[in-house]
Amino acid sequence: MIREVGPQGTRETPFLEAVPDWFDYVPREVRFFQDWEGSSARAHRVFEHWALDVRDYTHKGEREVGFIPRPLKPPKERLLTASDVSVHLLMDRIEAVDSEVGLSFGWFFLMTHGHWVDPDIGLAIAQGLKAQRVRLPDPDARVLLRWADRSYGF
Repeated sequence: MIREVGPQGTRETPFLEAVPDWFDYVPREVRFFQDWEGSSARAHRVFEHWALDVRDYTHKGEREVGFIPRPLKPPKERLLTASDVSVHLLMDRIEAVDSEVGLSFGWFFLMTHGHWVDPDIGLAIAQGLKAQRVRLPDPDARVLLRWADRSYGF
């Protein structure tokens, strides 16, 4: 129960009414591995392509454990979006990134890292998938659309 006390009195709201998707929350670290296993990247071992910078610390009396993934073979250049770029050109660019890093759907995981592939590219491709203007392999499309609905990053 959430209790709010103010000038008009006390108001109580059931917690799950205020935060209905509370039990749907999955930490980004878990989602990273779930998305790996649910995508075409699963043909490779994650540690062939990524190192994990693990952090373990105490913040406000609570222990926090997590990681930041670091690509072992980053692309030579960042992939940024521009407003005048078509979704078809973006598809060509992500395929080039995948080829450069040697990993199918590698661009997606570089995007969750936040530095190498602009998250707006993922959103643009997700919109293209929804409009049936582009295609990805079904497992990759599911992962990308799930990310577009509830994004995460490192």
